[in-house]
Amino acid sequence: MRRAGYTGFTGDGLQDAQAPDDATALPAGGWGYLGQEAAATQGFHPPKRTRPRPTGPAAGSGEAYDATRVDCDRQAAERIGAPPGAGAELIGRLFDESIGATGRDGRVVTATKEWSVCMAGTGFRADDPAALAERFRSAPETTPTELATARADADCTARVNLAGIWFAVLAGYQRQQIERNAQALTAHQEAVRAQEAKLAQLLAAEGS
Repeated sequence: MRRAGYTGFTGDGLQDAQAPDDATALPAGGWGYLGQEAAATQGFHPPKRTRPRPTGPAAGSGEAYDATRVDCDRQAAERIGAPPGAGAELIGRLFDESIGATGRDGRVVTATKEWSVCMAGTGFRADDPAALAERFRSAPETTPTELATARADADCTARVNLAGIWFAVLAGYQRQQIERNAQALTAHQEAVRAQEAKLAQLLAAEGS
């Protein structure tokens, strides 16, 4: 992009200016709510992040910019290559299967019911933690009701150890999947590492 004249190009907002924060990026899900501090400030909404703005000459807009961007993306893909698609598809399928198995697991079902009873005891009726979070995420802004609900969710999650049980069960299923699919997963891992090494070489060459 810079060789094409877009000297201000730095990623075009593809990456957040702020690094991801594991404690607040996805505070609530099927595992309940993680963290009283996040519950009190952001509710069920993800934290607001600012994106970097391209600066400098011809930073980026218009048909010429769009066409150059498409061409540069194509060139980058051709030079870097990509790991076999089958590996990425396998990982996605195994992840979805592990999430489904975790939700159906008797240990998680029991803990979720205990969480629901706890929530009712605090005045908030909810049967499913993920559905509770989605109920609020569609709203444009965080409300006092949402914050109160999130705080109750975080408290009940801790009381019944829902997150601890949920993630332990998930890890167990995923370890089984890794063992059963070790050969295919190792091959995909090696392909990804080879792609990363090629990218590092290209970046080093561009900087020299």
